[in-house]
Amino acid sequence: MRNKRQNGFSVIEVILVIMIIAVAVPPILTMFGQNLTSSMEAEFYTKAVYYCEERLEQILADKRALSSGKGYDYILQVNRYPDDNPESVYTRTVTIDTVGHVYESIRYAEVMVSVSHPQIITVVLGSWVTDYE
Repeated sequence: MRNKRQNGFSVIEVILVIMIIAVAVPPILTMFGQNLTSSMEAEFYTKAVYYCEERLEQILADKRALSSGKGYDYILQVNRYPDDNPESVYTRTVTIDTVGHVYESIRYAEVMVSVSHPQIITVVLGSWVTDYE
């Protein structure tokens, strides 16, 4: 008898390849999904921190701008920094607390800027400002 050359794959080889793919592909796809979620969350946090820093820097600049009629009393005015939405899903809030904040006859205030987004924990940055030049 003559040896015939085999062309193609046997049924067992095809079944083994299908089983290997069925076991290996789902974890890989899950990993890609988790990486996508993590990178989106990182982007949300980065933007939230940026929006907090932006408003906090504006407040500190207003406090230092005495020559243009601004200063400590300027930043304490009610609704000077109203809540806003720097982007459609972000909400930025400013809280300035002055109650009982006096140290050796120098007034000071605690400034807190918070930014929230539905998919992350609220980011809060704070600083102290003084009525001292």
